[in-house]
Amino acid sequence: MAQIDSVSVTPAMLNALLPMHLIVAPDGGIDSAGPTLRKILRTGAVRMSDAFVLTRPVAQEDEHQTLLQAAQSAERVFLRMIEPPHLTLRGHAVALGSGRLLLNLGFGIGLADAVRELELKDSDFAPAELAIELLFLHEANRAVMGELSRFNLRLEEAREVAETQAFSDPLTGLYNRRGLELALAMALRAANSGNPPVGGAAGAGAAGFALAHLDLDRFKEVNDQHGHAAGDQVLCRVARVLSSETRNNDTVARVGGDEFVLILPGMTSAPALERLSERIIAEIERPIIVDNAECGISASIGITMSSLYETPQAEQMLADADAALYRSKNGGRARASLHQSDAGSGSARDT
Repeated sequence: MAQIDSVSVTPAMLNALLPMHLIVAPDGGIDSAGPTLRKILRTGAVRMSDAFVLTRPVAQEDEHQTLLQAAQSAERVFLRMIEPPHLTLRGHAVALGSGRLLLNLGFGIGLADAVRELELKDSDFAPAELAIELLFLHEANRAVMGELSRFNLRLEEAREVAETQAFSDPLTGLYNRRGLELALAMALRAANSGNPPVGGAAGAGAAGFALAHLDLDRFKEVNDQHGHAAGDQVLCRVARVLSSETRNNDTVARVGGDEFVLILPGMTSAPALERLSERIIAEIERPIIVDNAECGISASIGITMSSLYETPQAEQMLADADAALYRSKNGGRARASLHQSDAGSGSARDT
């Protein structure tokens, strides 16, 4: 071994000071390996090439000669493990004479993976190394980042809940009036620009939409005879009917006690709207049993379409749908009325 002030450096000293050392013979054989390095050497490995691949510097012909040149130029050495977990070790090589090399290696940025995969402990590192301290910092940083991620997720969820509550009816879960205004503004923007609304079908008339105003018939009798709790159950049942009979990209809103508004993108066919209205009315007319009492209601609907206007506006369409609704009420209820306009004019008239 080397002489330092006439004191021999014994293998025990080398292991204590450099637990990640490797002494390589001129023929590539492993003469000595530190205790930590022995944990990752492949079983039966007697040569460096049995356990590692030299990745830097790139070997031109002979790996050992390349390592000797790296030792002379103080160039860093990088070795990749052949066996899983295929970690890359890095360090320096020192020539010991007679062609032998001393390599002192470390895990670098792969430290956390090495500790996890190889189950290393504080005693596996040299006392002067900051490996464990760096590992603690890494784990602490990961814990902080994880907590920040969870906090951001909770914050995002809280924001989504707040937005949902701001635009939703608390009883039925449908859009409220604010939600309707937002959805109607988007539908009008698409209709006036000629672009199909988000989720709407492409093609002719795709940017058009229908607006339906629905009011329950005989709902006041339910509240008067069975109480407001029964009325709430009826409203929830109606909300489920409207949601099931409409499409995912349709908007269903509760805008008053027993008033609902539907926005139906791409629905510009009067026969299709009539069929939809018939299905909705038929489902709403099914008897609703609340506390062993039958609550019978129906619905009247007024409909207008954006295609009936040169430039559709929210106030005008809502007013025309409301007027069509009252035509349904006055015409005997449990029916739908479609608002129509004079061709080429911006105003609408009832039929």
